[in-house]
Amino acid sequence: MAKSFELDVSGLKRLMASSPEAAARGAKRGLHDALDDWVREARNIAPIDKGTLRRGITAEGVTGKGINLKAEINSTAIERGFNYAYYIHEEDAGGKNVNGEKQYLDKSAQENQTKWQRWIEEEIVAALKNEGW
Repeated sequence: MAKSFELDVSGLKRLMASSPEAAARGAKRGLHDALDDWVREARNIAPIDKGTLRRGITAEGVTGKGINLKAEINSTAIERGFNYAYYIHEEDAGGKNVNGEKQYLDKSAQENQTKWQRWIEEEIVAALKNEGW
């Protein structure tokens, strides 16, 4: 004789429905952490004279929706109406007068990309666990 039974999958349905939002929250939190670290790392290796260039490295923030997020930093150093941050970084300028890494934004990103990816993944996992996974 055949037996039948019903499974209550309402909890699983709720978890599955909330997972994309939780993952997005975790990704955004991890990306903010990575962005803050990127600014710090870029400042540590940027050329320094008076400190204007290093102080001009700022986080633009995290934009986008869901897990389609984008984080940006900016470097501006204006003296006498001239943005020499662009000149040093993009034109590889400054010659012997520049002590520090001229491609400070790119180099700091390349050196830390793996670490930041791990941070983002860990935040996504933590957010999903917080939802009940």
